[in-house]
Amino acid sequence: IDEVKVYDYARSASQIFTDSGIIKGSVVINEIMWPGSIISIADEWVELKNNTSSAIDLTNWSIENLGDLSTPNINITSGIITANGYFLIANNNKDNSIINVDPDFQTSSISLDNDGEQLILKNNNGQTIDSANDPGPWFVGSNVVPNKSMSRNSPSGDGSLSSNWHTSTTSVNLDPGASELATPGTAND
Repeated sequence: IDEVKVYDYARSASQIFTDSGIIKGSVVINEIMWPGSIISIADEWVELKNNTSSAIDLTNWSIENLGDLSTPNINITSGIITANGYFLIANNNKDNSIINVDPDFQTSSISLDNDGEQLILKNNNGQTIDSANDPGPWFVGSNVVPNKSMSRNSPSGDGSLSSNWHTSTTSVNLDPGASELATPGTAND
């Protein structure tokens, strides 16, 4: 019995936090590169931001509407988002993308509708933690060259309100010479 108590006590804070449920807004959809890049319209990615001072296990979390029609929801099979950190989910690895950092989770199933859609982040218990955009057109960002991402304002507000987003104006963590404006894996401009 004592060994069980020690084991339960020794579990990581992030696992205890996940097991007890995450409060809405603890992790947010922070940036969306919905237009793709000059390399490919499929060079799309989404960045999550941890607004807490604890690491959070994202295993079995999902983002609704991030995929294509046949598989609309993207499930994160494993990954930890560090305290106050970022988690990049991308279609391509950095060798086949304009991003110049390794994605934390890579899948070829991302398919963002250029006409817009609402993304919904759910934890491993199926609870909605955040949403981005509404069911209409993308609030901001641009698919007119140079393509620009849709970036969350800081501090994060309700992601379903356009007033909490802006069009990216800076290039960070992109390949040298990339014309796109986005900041994957780091703070938004």
